[in-house]
Amino acid sequence: MCSDKISRIIGILTTYIIACYRELRDMAHHVSASVLSKTICAAIAGVMAFTPISATEENDSIKITPVATSDSFPNINDSIIKHPYSKMIECTHIGVPFIVGGLIEMEHNKKFRELRNSFMPRFHSEVDNFTQYLPAGVMLGMKALGVPSRSSWGEMLTADAFSAIIMAGLVNSIKHTAKLRRPDGSSNNSFPSGHTATAFMTATMLNKEYGDLSPWIGMGAYATATATGLMRMANNRHWMSDILAGAGIGIMSTEFGYWLSDIIFKRKKMSSELIDHWIDFEQWNPSFLGFYANFQIPLTKYKPVSDMTFNTSTGTSAGIEGAWYWNHHWGVGGRLSVINVHFSYNNSIKEVIDTPEELKFTNNGDFFEMSVFQTGIYSYIKIFRHAYFSPKILTGINRYGITKNSFFTCPSNIGACFTTGCSIGAMVTQYFDINFFADWNVFSPHSNIQDQVVQTIGLGTRFSYRFKE
Repeated sequence: MCSDKISRIIGILTTYIIACYRELRDMAHHVSASVLSKTICAAIAGVMAFTPISATEENDSIKITPVATSDSFPNINDSIIKHPYSKMIECTHIGVPFIVGGLIEMEHNKKFRELRNSFMPRFHSEVDNFTQYLPAGVMLGMKALGVPSRSSWGEMLTADAFSAIIMAGLVNSIKHTAKLRRPDGSSNNSFPSGHTATAFMTATMLNKEYGDLSPWIGMGAYATATATGLMRMANNRHWMSDILAGAGIGIMSTEFGYWLSDIIFKRKKMSSELIDHWIDFEQWNPSFLGFYANFQIPLTKYKPVSDMTFNTSTGTSAGIEGAWYWNHHWGVGGRLSVINVHFSYNNSIKEVIDTPEELKFTNNGDFFEMSVFQTGIYSYIKIFRHAYFSPKILTGINRYGITKNSFFTCPSNIGACFTTGCSIGAMVTQYFDINFFADWNVFSPHSNIQDQVVQTIGLGTRFSYRFKE
């Protein structure tokens, strides 16, 4: 009975995917990337809208029911979900936001590429060819050494095979449909990143099998996957949108792979897996460590030398941020980031240029970049059952790089900086949360000539690992 149901589901899904692929392949020659991305977003939203909220069949092997608390989840009675929820949502509630974020990011790919070109234009490493498989190697090694895991050998290999098939099918079909050119111009199969999808797939496998053994296992797995994605960007092989979509596909493929395996082996979920993903972690420590990326919207003009003032426009920033909380409301932490901001040349400079190359250069404008280190106070305020509000105040130092072109040279400079802002976030698994923030940044002037500080508004997203103790 169960096998017949699985066969029908797989058959329907396969037929639907092939039909969609053929339609998208025919459409790809007539629509722009932005139209295609909006269409895919609408389709995802439609699927999620019509997904049933609960599983009600009595013989449903994946039905989720309330469970008693255990020592591993102290004082969490009110947080346990009171009704079954859709397995489809459980499999997609992390991956889909990444994919949608990647589609949205397509419009701003060049800005994050300019951040890479500012700080590591000659970076090249082949380590990412190996780190994408590292979590899988650790998982198999621990299993071979007899370390107890979530699944038996048969269950694990079946789930991993399903995950790899789903991931490879999605990545390759989208690559051949989107045909997005790589940043280095080498080919037209940039979106999404296969290396990143593989890395996050293997990281999710390791976390599912051994994440309950120690939270550091999951943290290490996803840190390795994140490093793989960032190296793909640093190697100039992928855009930011490719990395986000690849991460989402990798996570989502593994969730579906384990779902199918659990159905085949008629496996019931462990008590730790029955907890609502969007859970109330009021009793847990808010301490975190995460990676963030944001847009820098300048509020002031740029004056690196006398008699030259430039208009500024949106730049980008990326970095790591963390905080340790001594109680549930107050903590101390900091961030390390790199920032670039675009500035444009005015008409007075364009009037004195001599060559077409200089004209092209002035039309495109230029960037000034800086690295920033800050520390300060963080606060944590619960606002809803699943969400929190977190204001912060940070101070530190910022270091400008050398800005040099045909018209002026501004040396590097070090000064003080200040940041205050707030964020809204929510837990999406036992240890990970997503956070949306807005910051007001005040940086010291690039040179003594500049008579005002540089101010920006930072709008972005942070993905964090949360320490429960």
